[in-house]
Amino acid sequence: MLVAKQLSSLARKAAASSQVKRQLCGLVAAVDDVWNSTPNVHASGPPILSETSTALADASRILYHRGPDGTQTSRGVYGPQRWSMGHTRLAIVDPSNRQADMPFNLTLEGKKIHLAANGEIYNHNSLYSDLQKKHGWNEKRISGSDCEVIGHAYAKLGGPAAVQQLDGMFAFVIFEECEETGKLKTFAARDPVGIKPLYYGRTHAASDDGDAYGYVFSSELKALVGHVDPATVVALPPGHYWTPEEGMVRYYEPDWLMKDDYAPWEDADHNVTDDDIREAFRKAVQKRMMADVDYGFFLSGGVDSCIVAHDLLPLYKEERLRVFGDDRPIPTFTVGMENSPDVMAAKGMVENLGGSKVIDHKIRSFTPDEVFDLIPKIVYHMETYEAELIRSAIPNWLLAERAAQDVKMVLTGEGADELFAGYLYFADAETPRQVQNELRRIYGMLGNINLHRTDRMTMAHGLEARVPFLDTEFTKLAMSVDPARKIVDKEAVRTNSRGREKTLLRELFEGPNSEGHVIPQPVLWRAKAMQCEGVGEDWVSILQRRIATLVSDAEMDEAHLTYPVNTPHTKEELYYRRIYDENFHGMEHVVKLWEGGGRAMGAAWKSEMYTREGLKDVNLLSHALQDGKEVA
Repeated sequence: MLVAKQLSSLARKAAASSQVKRQLCGLVAAVDDVWNSTPNVHASGPPILSETSTALADASRILYHRGPDGTQTSRGVYGPQRWSMGHTRLAIVDPSNRQADMPFNLTLEGKKIHLAANGEIYNHNSLYSDLQKKHGWNEKRISGSDCEVIGHAYAKLGGPAAVQQLDGMFAFVIFEECEETGKLKTFAARDPVGIKPLYYGRTHAASDDGDAYGYVFSSELKALVGHVDPATVVALPPGHYWTPEEGMVRYYEPDWLMKDDYAPWEDADHNVTDDDIREAFRKAVQKRMMADVDYGFFLSGGVDSCIVAHDLLPLYKEERLRVFGDDRPIPTFTVGMENSPDVMAAKGMVENLGGSKVIDHKIRSFTPDEVFDLIPKIVYHMETYEAELIRSAIPNWLLAERAAQDVKMVLTGEGADELFAGYLYFADAETPRQVQNELRRIYGMLGNINLHRTDRMTMAHGLEARVPFLDTEFTKLAMSVDPARKIVDKEAVRTNSRGREKTLLRELFEGPNSEGHVIPQPVLWRAKAMQCEGVGEDWVSILQRRIATLVSDAEMDEAHLTYPVNTPHTKEELYYRRIYDENFHGMEHVVKLWEGGGRAMGAAWKSEMYTREGLKDVNLLSHALQDGKEVA
């Protein structure tokens, strides 16, 4: 069979074990003769896909780790085109209703719409109400699923207008049986920030005449392997929709992101107060508590996750009392080596918030030796060879694995650094405008880097992660603040004091939350640590030394010939690339790397803090809550 012949060994193992794993949301979709090994035929009325064919089900099961509590497939034929969809679901909203399983096959005001989606639509109830009140929409919902409203909005407003109304994290594909043309209409879209992934490619049999045949879509690359020409695979960019007629179209175009001269802070009438920012963040956190299942949060011990905890805990306690009538502690998860900056800071934060009475804190401790054998599996699930990203993905895998034992959803602190100048290399920025432009640059990479890791590592364990800092309304507000307030003082970085990176954010949440709890000073003012650094100051160097023994000098000498696209520059980079190529050969162009080999190297200014191998002075990461550490 087509799928079985093309799977890597890791993919075959994943498919075989799909029946015993927890699952989460993922989608596959195809139009025309895709799930069949026979040649593509563009004749009217091709036969419907065989009911005995298992190729669609096999491809869906490759995404077993993304879901579901139910797996469904749909297929059909309309005019000259056949279509098929597979979906794996993690039931977080309306979990017991099987009508909420996708793909949705909806008939709405005479339109036949087939929908597969991944993600959460936080405004689904208000959007449906607006459709009724403002647009005279009379079609009833068949479930409480937040994603069903995508189909209703599409049917009433059309794809481009509908996607503009969605508030959430999402990737989806719609096939509409268009009576006017007698053909299928295809519409695919991805959320503004890139929290949820979506790829597509074309089959080897697809024609080159620009028609709508031969497209395959998937939440992850691994389900495309064997079905498409690898050279045609594309990641749909964040904030874009796609149709075969228009190609990719950007729909998310906020002024702060698109205009180089954006400077509302120069307008005397522009007044964003600190209270405005705090209230916008509280709303962003509360919005992401939407769930009908148990949830928790990742507490890295960094200031970002501590701020999430600072605002989340009072809201969670209020919710538990109102809905369940109890005071059950919120599940919280941390990963790191013994006495690492992250672990010790997280412990301090838990104590300041009230300890075990209010927080059920689980720490996943690890040693370097136990994780090296996991790297091939992690690269397979990460679907990248970007070294800086994989370093952080390794502890993130362990963290998600532990959390998934207790909950189906977590909130995280991702995204604050891209809004408030959180990385240490910002200390070398010379002007506020440089800071603003750099924030725009690294924000634009979130879907390829931070959010890519967050999605893949949590989804690999049937766990959903939500990111309140990247709420579009909160982001708009944060990016309208004068970047002069985000300038970083080098001396303050050295002394762990006011004026260091993210000072604006730290000062915003320096005071107590609604229950009088504060973030401990050593945590509030500790250095920004990427996860690969915060889990242990020497973790990265240990990892790199071990990998160096697995790559020969001869391999490095030949790297430019073996890998002409995005050639590896270090043995660490080559090792990850080798694993990637074993699973996704021909798709190396899909991976987007940092210019210069790391986040800091692409900035408009020169910084000596980082190299391709990471942070030079890891002593900057230590803080007073660690045993045996004396810091400023």
